[in-house]
Amino acid sequence: MAERVQPWAPHRDRVELMACGGAWDAIKVPRFIGRGGLERLGDETGAVIEDPYGHVVYWLVLPGTADTWDLYRVDRLGTASYLAVPPVERTEGPGVHWRVPLAPERYLTAPEALHAALVAEVNVWTGPRAVPPS
Repeated sequence: MAERVQPWAPHRDRVELMACGGAWDAIKVPRFIGRGGLERLGDETGAVIEDPYGHVVYWLVLPGTADTWDLYRVDRLGTASYLAVPPVERTEGPGVHWRVPLAPERYLTAPEALHAALVAEVNVWTGPRAVPPS
């Protein structure tokens, strides 16, 4: 059964602070890791918000799907977190903007694909990390 996401839309003419954990969680990644993650995902990426002042990018994923991720410099913003969401038309700076614009066919990123891309990119910067046996 496919999960349904609450409908939402960014404000039309200003950046708005929106609660995470309802329609989506946000995955916060430093821009230097995010660039490679975007390249690895290619057309599989959903919408991506960039904050050039904070030097970070944010992917939107279904709430709860990244709760168990443990990746270097990758944070999940869920319930009790807020994200500055730009208007749909703001696709370049200065300030917070859509690095990959929100569109009906480009909304949430598949968490499995995002996780794989970020693991690969984190490994480029830190080297592979040993995974303890189960």
